[in-house]
Amino acid sequence: MAKYKEDTFISTGFRNWKKAIEKCQKHEKSDAHRISAANLTSLTKSDGVDVQLNKQRGEAQLSAQKSLVKIVSSLRYLAQQGLAIRGKQTSTGNFNVLLQLRACDDDNLKSWLERKTSFTSGVHQNEMLQLMSHTVLRDLCHDITTSSKCSVFGVIIDGTQDCTGKEQESVCIRYVDGNFDVKEEFLGLYELSSTTGSALCNMLKDVLIRHQLPIENLRAQTYDGASNMAGKYRGCQAKVKKHQPLASYTHCGAHVSHLIVSKAVRSAAFIRDALDHLQELGKLYKSSGKFKDLYLSLHDDDVGHAAPGRLKPICPTRWLTHSVAIRAFLENFDDVTESLRRASDEFGTNVASRANGVMKCVTSARCILGLLSAQPIIECLEKFNRALQSPEVTISGMMESAGVVGNELQRLRSEECFREIFEDAQERAARWDLDPLPVRQRRIPARYGGDGEQLVHSTEEKFRSEYYKVLDSAATNLVHYFSSTDLDVQNKLSSMLLNGEYDADLVSRYPELSSKLELSLPFFRGQFQSSSVEGYRQIFKAMNPSVRAMFGEVEALLRLLLVSPASSTEAERSFSALGRLKTWLRGTMTQRRLNHVMVCHIHRERLAQVKLEEIAEQFVVSSDDRRRIFGRFQ
Repeated sequence: MAKYKEDTFISTGFRNWKKAIEKCQKHEKSDAHRISAANLTSLTKSDGVDVQLNKQRGEAQLSAQKSLVKIVSSLRYLAQQGLAIRGKQTSTGNFNVLLQLRACDDDNLKSWLERKTSFTSGVHQNEMLQLMSHTVLRDLCHDITTSSKCSVFGVIIDGTQDCTGKEQESVCIRYVDGNFDVKEEFLGLYELSSTTGSALCNMLKDVLIRHQLPIENLRAQTYDGASNMAGKYRGCQAKVKKHQPLASYTHCGAHVSHLIVSKAVRSAAFIRDALDHLQELGKLYKSSGKFKDLYLSLHDDDVGHAAPGRLKPICPTRWLTHSVAIRAFLENFDDVTESLRRASDEFGTNVASRANGVMKCVTSARCILGLLSAQPIIECLEKFNRALQSPEVTISGMMESAGVVGNELQRLRSEECFREIFEDAQERAARWDLDPLPVRQRRIPARYGGDGEQLVHSTEEKFRSEYYKVLDSAATNLVHYFSSTDLDVQNKLSSMLLNGEYDADLVSRYPELSSKLELSLPFFRGQFQSSSVEGYRQIFKAMNPSVRAMFGEVEALLRLLLVSPASSTEAERSFSALGRLKTWLRGTMTQRRLNHVMVCHIHRERLAQVKLEEIAEQFVVSSDDRRRIFGRFQ
């Protein structure tokens, strides 16, 4: 431009105005004018330097945001699936390997991971997991507090030890949502150094405060029967009642049925011994790979013969393993005995001696009779246990089911039922060539008027008396465990709804119930009829909102009945998740990280609905440095 400049139009000025038109036309054609006009046009159409710098910065922030969202999504995937994140070495962990895999198709993410600060360290992972966990819990607590006008709920607490021996308490909430669906939701795991009733009560109060769930709305609590939970004076339930007397306590029905089975089968020696022998067989099958292979490959050479079914070991702490183990043994008796015989002859000393001992025990008619006698009792109680594991089971439903179980136990306590079992055992013993059942011989002592002659009683009579002891123990414990003051209160509430028996004193205890219920209850029962609490739940679920608004008092009563958990199976399910997440390979995981991963894993459906951009934005706004790098999410 300096080469083609004209000073007249730049510095000295124009004076020859007589020839202005001529000179201007000449200047218009000059190189100086053309270059200046082109520069002016370019300047007006392009952004300034500051604008160009800001635009470049915005593009860099947008690129950083996209990379951060992919980092969050990768972490969410691993947490949802319950997979290890870090690994033995950070560079070879699932998280970094997954990011490297995704970077193969994304140059932007690839360049981001090459930065010195890529926000993928363990500290940043913990922060993102915490944000995801807290978002899920906030959404869950919002559903609880906005489910209805009264927003009552129940709590479930159960404890276990993780792989490192730390005591972990699982806390779950039971509530009824706006659509009258009963929900049991996991809130978190809490490590306690002491498991006394006071410590557990303080933990529960802290959990409710942190989640902004008022203890005034707590109406039910369900635990196992341990003394620190169920103690009348120092148990957790008693301590909670001091703060909220309306929180009725229920002993977990699933634990109760398991306790009934455990106590009942110990009442008769021949049933107890038979189950112990079956447990030893299960231990041998589980611990010896050679014996398992021998048993499963017994008929490999015989194409027309089906392979034997797998044996099921009895687990003392699992609820539904006894009847399955008995059935598997009886259906495969010939294959089991043949495998035990071969193992005792061909295997090493340790396995051979165990196999020989187990074979002598299980190949006796007494053992077969014990298993056949225990099978109907155990199956009846296990069906009861399985029915209680649904979240939709109510206290009234549990009590009605307990009554059905009591009737079945009474039916089994008859000579006809035992005679069928005894004849079946004799037929199997003859078919399998087992030693017959011994005949009992007894002398009546002379001091009782006996003459010393030997009296012979039938074998059936001897074992029938022992069989009756098992049934009597089960029936007695069934009545004992399902009779308490809190269950009486639940029965009275149910009777109000099911039978229309209004109880003014009981209604006055609950703030969500009012005296208007006395008038609205007959009105409601005149229009809708059902024989169970579950039936009325289905009626309200299908009811038009305008019609439902007419029966607000009845709805409050129904919700009060529905929030009482019949069992603590939701907490037990969380222990299964704990076993998958915290293993010996992940034993160094901190409690905070474990809790966040547990929430993300168990509530993976809720987490899937959370927007990743929201998690990323929460991560960014917590630091000024991050705001400069990532900018504001649009």
